[in-house]
Amino acid sequence: MPVILTDSRPGTGTGRRLRDRMPVEVGALGLLALALAVLMTWPALAHPSRTIPGDFGDPLFFAWEISWYGHALLSQIGHPFDANAYWPLPHTGVFSDTLLGLAPFGIGVSDMGDALVRYNVAYVLASAFNFAGAYLLARQLGSGRIGALVAGAAFAFCPWRLSHAIHLNILVSGAIPLSIALLLRGNGIGRRGWFAAPARPWLVVAAWVLAAWQLSLGFAIGLPALYILVLLVAAGVAGWLRAGRPRLPRGLLVADLAGGAGFAAATLALGSVYMRVARDNPEVAEARSEKALAFFSPPLRAFWAAPEYSAVWGRLTAGARAGFVWPIETCLFPGLIVVVVALVGLGVTIWAPRTRLLLLIGVAGTVVLALGTTFLGGAVTWLPARHLLPGIEALRTPGRFVMYTVLLLGLLAAGAVTRLAVRAGRFRHVLLAVPLLVCAEGLPAVAHPEVPRPPAALSQVRGPVLTLPDEFGQDSLSLIWSVGRFYPMVNGAASFTPAMMTEVLDVTRAFPEPYSIAYLRNMGVREVVVPRERAAGTAFQNAVERSVDGLEVERRDMGDSVLYILR
Repeated sequence: MPVILTDSRPGTGTGRRLRDRMPVEVGALGLLALALAVLMTWPALAHPSRTIPGDFGDPLFFAWEISWYGHALLSQIGHPFDANAYWPLPHTGVFSDTLLGLAPFGIGVSDMGDALVRYNVAYVLASAFNFAGAYLLARQLGSGRIGALVAGAAFAFCPWRLSHAIHLNILVSGAIPLSIALLLRGNGIGRRGWFAAPARPWLVVAAWVLAAWQLSLGFAIGLPALYILVLLVAAGVAGWLRAGRPRLPRGLLVADLAGGAGFAAATLALGSVYMRVARDNPEVAEARSEKALAFFSPPLRAFWAAPEYSAVWGRLTAGARAGFVWPIETCLFPGLIVVVVALVGLGVTIWAPRTRLLLLIGVAGTVVLALGTTFLGGAVTWLPARHLLPGIEALRTPGRFVMYTVLLLGLLAAGAVTRLAVRAGRFRHVLLAVPLLVCAEGLPAVAHPEVPRPPAALSQVRGPVLTLPDEFGQDSLSLIWSVGRFYPMVNGAASFTPAMMTEVLDVTRAFPEPYSIAYLRNMGVREVVVPRERAAGTAFQNAVERSVDGLEVERRDMGDSVLYILR
């Protein structure tokens, strides 16, 4: 979508020539973003129907979730959040961040292999989207092309991103910079000042729709983006007043008000479902307590600690991340190149002094927020915010604010590279080395393990079914095995473990025996599946061979698994 702002006046020959080149630039951007994304996520597309990036936890959960919402769009559009996991509890589709916005990727999924393909494609496109979104924001603000490449590369491929290679809900965040770019472009705000360019109401509507779509991917990223949009709207109003309250087209006012109202409505609609889940499941409060916030708050050295998934910096920064209990959320290294070039951008840049100051304040502010309670105990940041700002108490991973740190560093760096490119003249293409180096720092060392095929017993179940053993009540593998048929199952995965699941696992530790069988039968469970490979090394290794004579249970040996039918 062409959102690049030119220096020329509308209606001039130069302006028309530049506008004619905009579709070409955007098309080239799309191709470059896709090529880089495939390269930087390789081998995600090498064997997409068999492998998953990272591990068998969250990635499999998100692969199932995408497939579930695609299925729900066609089969139960009236209650899409009542997923087949953690049966018979309601609204289990929002027991963690929902990927409702990616539902189109899941339409028509036939089986596990198909679901893995859809996930791997989404995983690659996330990087492309992030790159394009930050690039277009930098261009809208006035950066040159090479500078914008630096901003795009930093936002999409910085080492911090690799920490969340298993979190698709965090990786898909390109709508944030892109919605800001569209909002600015639609309101005529850019390098020429406030409301100095022609208004484009349709871009304003697109910006609010895109922001609502980002929110539909979950509140972990969507809620901070919401408050940032509120701040930007407030800044826009202040800028309008400062500019002498210029007359705004009626269509623009309607687009801003209607778009904002629609975004607010979407926020309230999704938020009400999350609030209902929190009310019905007291375990949610414990998972989002101040104690949990403190657990996930990183120390200052986290900013020079890269994750082990980083091919370039993983080993080099191993000492910095030593002792981190949860490195996925506490390795915040943004990359060396973007930091160095951003520092250069404090002195050599196209940005006006006020813009530089605002970007620097933004970097400092987001760093403080990313530190969570390790900055002054959170007494001036997170703890009061949890009481004053609606929804903030649901956020327990402050380190994710480094995403905005990286975005702002990328914009500072873009300003520096743009100025240097002007000075370099016909040698400016040498500066392409900067975005290439930024990309190089983000080269991954992410594992892509092959996902085990569903055990034979699951091909015969109709549900409700329980798969054992399930040690912690977090079973993403059983979820992905259910894709295609989506039979109701007691197993599930979420950001918390429901009390019901804890009780089920406690009762069934000695399955099959009379009490656990009676408990499951009264609960409504009709089938229990025990995969032999999963049972190996557990108490179920021998129990799976035990006779069920006199227990009113039918036992079917399927080779790689055993199916118990509760009569």
